[in-house]
Amino acid sequence: MSAPAVSVVLPAYNREASIAAAIQSVLRQSWRDFELIVVDDGSTDATLARARAMSDPRLRVIASPRNAGPSAARNRGLAEARGDWIAFQDSDDEWLPEKLERQMRRLRDRGMGDIAAYCGMLISSAPGQEAAARLAPRYVPGPELARVEGDLSEALLARSLISTQTLMARRAVLTRIGGFDTTLSALEDWDCALRLSDHGSFAFVDAPLVIQTFSANSLTRELQLWAAARRRILDKHEARFARHPEQMAQQWRTLAGALRRLGQRDAAREAIARAIGARPGDPALRGLSVLLRLQRLSQGQSQRA
Repeated sequence: MSAPAVSVVLPAYNREASIAAAIQSVLRQSWRDFELIVVDDGSTDATLARARAMSDPRLRVIASPRNAGPSAARNRGLAEARGDWIAFQDSDDEWLPEKLERQMRRLRDRGMGDIAAYCGMLISSAPGQEAAARLAPRYVPGPELARVEGDLSEALLARSLISTQTLMARRAVLTRIGGFDTTLSALEDWDCALRLSDHGSFAFVDAPLVIQTFSANSLTRELQLWAAARRRILDKHEARFARHPEQMAQQWRTLAGALRRLGQRDAAREAIARAIGARPGDPALRGLSVLLRLQRLSQGQSQRA
């Protein structure tokens, strides 16, 4: 059997309610030359059984003996893949039918010289319920920057442009960079894109071809994971950010805001100090530093009263 052009990797953990829809959204793609590798990450519900119950010659289901996290599951799928291109889907999200076809078309239009392609995304509050018919601002920052393609090495320092479900990348390059960082509990897509950007250019399809399911469950916990991951990425890619002080300061300031919302004021002050270190002359950063010190003094006086 000849290898498919694209291998789609779909990690799943305890998604019995949504796994069938996620798989079907891949199987109904207009681009037919692909395989779908579902990696069940040690689910304790009926996710594995429901994935195995679906019959299609392009579908392979792999069961992991224990839960190791989505990055490890994606890396397992990458190791099993046979296609030259790897696309990723999540177990509670859906692709529109032309997702793969339009990404491959864009790569061909650009001469097949890119190492990856991505696209826009819609936000949904529940499977099948579209919440916003627009590109997700978390990944594509407004229509004025919607066509970010080519060399993304600097643009990715300002924000995460690429969600995993929108990414398709060359298997050889993903393998070369070691796949996804399994030590990250969030923002692993941003870290992966940063490392991919060292190896070539990106194509972009200016259309929302993925529907992401947004869950409001445990937002505080999500923010904690997000803040810890952002700190880890800033430390991991310190040399990269140091070459671009404005972006470095912006990221530390963003982290400080998250830490303040979590009530971690000492850590927030440290983050502001790191931002000031990157851009010592920024008056806005110095103003934030003064505000945090005043809040600390006020808090101390309240505790003594």
